[in-house]
Amino acid sequence: MGKRGPAPTPTNLRLLRGETRPSRVNRSEPQPPAAARAEPPDYLDADARAVWARLAPSLIARGLLSSWDVDLFAVYCTATVHHRRAVALVNGTNVLIKNRDQDGLVKNPALQVVRDQAAIMATIGGRFGLTPADRSSINTGEGETGGAAAGILD
Repeated sequence: MGKRGPAPTPTNLRLLRGETRPSRVNRSEPQPPAAARAEPPDYLDADARAVWARLAPSLIARGLLSSWDVDLFAVYCTATVHHRRAVALVNGTNVLIKNRDQDGLVKNPALQVVRDQAAIMATIGGRFGLTPADRSSINTGEGETGGAAAGILD
């Protein structure tokens, strides 16, 4: 059974947020090899690779995406693409559709996909500082909290 409470924040993120003094950094925290690059996995389709190409460079530059984070960030990119596709499907039809078995209308099943993918995006995106609340809490040392990190989505 695991420990109770929220998962501990990695030291490098605590430093970015200004929560820990450098003299108190846990030097034993594992770090990915410096030579390892965060490259998109082969299984990503072209749309997910476009999301990766848009966001990954700024995350890598700020130290928020490393070679160890590739698979989790790939899930974020895929969820973003699935969310877009489900929204397009709902926009092309209706929120309520005819029920095949009975007379009447039912909620479009694509709405569940929209909701599920949005939840995945919010959860994983928060770990990379891609939500406004998480972005505002990151301090990269360039002025006020959220200073340089506010440009992550540029």
